[in-house]
Amino acid sequence: MFFIPRFLKPKKNLLQILRVNAGIDTKTDANKLLKMVDVYNEPLPLVFLLACAIIKTNKSQLTNQLAGVISHERFGNAMNMSAFQKICKLYNEHNIPVLAQKGLVQKLLYPQSTRPMNDADFAVPKNLYRDAIDLATENGFHINHDMLFSADLQFKDMGCVDVHYSLFKGANPTMDALIWSRAKKISTNGLDILIPCDEDILIIIMCEFYGNYLFEAGSKDTAICDIFGQHPQWVLDAHKIISDNPNLNWGRIMQTAQMSEYDYQIKILARLLNKIIPGIVSEHALKIIDHFCPDHVVRKYLRRDKKIVYLHKINHKFYTTGKY
Repeated sequence: MFFIPRFLKPKKNLLQILRVNAGIDTKTDANKLLKMVDVYNEPLPLVFLLACAIIKTNKSQLTNQLAGVISHERFGNAMNMSAFQKICKLYNEHNIPVLAQKGLVQKLLYPQSTRPMNDADFAVPKNLYRDAIDLATENGFHINHDMLFSADLQFKDMGCVDVHYSLFKGANPTMDALIWSRAKKISTNGLDILIPCDEDILIIIMCEFYGNYLFEAGSKDTAICDIFGQHPQWVLDAHKIISDNPNLNWGRIMQTAQMSEYDYQIKILARLLNKIIPGIVSEHALKIIDHFCPDHVVRKYLRRDKKIVYLHKINHKFYTTGKY
């Protein structure tokens, strides 16, 4: 038996807000929700979910501040999607395949959903990555951040896209290649875009959240308890994919995740997801997950992850204080 780490558990207020948004809590009223969150000090994604939950319970109770948060996120989404459409058209014209990721997948599959995106994430083939970045900068995009596996690009003063050549931080390239091979092509607004298969969408959703935890936990600017507040949307994304696809192949999910030793992340987050939205991952699915990833494997990697976070904290402390 393993225990879900404390740092991965959402605070009680977020837990209830997620349940309202998922439609499994229909009793909590708007006034109670409003008392749960300090809209001026909590992470913006959490406040956005609060606003969405209030709309579900009693729209008349939506405050001006929360209405402003929704307008802000919708405007940001529109700008990011506009930037994505521009760069995707450019890549289509130059035969550079585009594979949607994370929030972009949700917006493409469920265009009417209110779902915040900091930017539009997608991948291009690794051998075309440099050409893709050069092409973008030659056509009005500038680089905000050039990171190890991706580049954050902005079109003029408008929306942002995040162009990846690796789907995950530190993933086995064979895993990336497999996800590419299983993707399906869709056409929308005259653009050709690749969408991962349902199983791979779920892997990306879960492993990206877990990866964000490991990456951000060392920062003093992001308290451990607030990391879930910064990235709560993975719960609703996963809930939507699982609910819409009752025949998900969990064996395929685990076999794919194992290629990069991410299977333990799927197991932890599947258990956590069931605590947030009871029964969303079936007992049959949990047995499959347990078969591929026994508890002792999870415990081994959790010990390693705690050391990673500790080292990140030390590194961040010395970097910010200049004591190195």
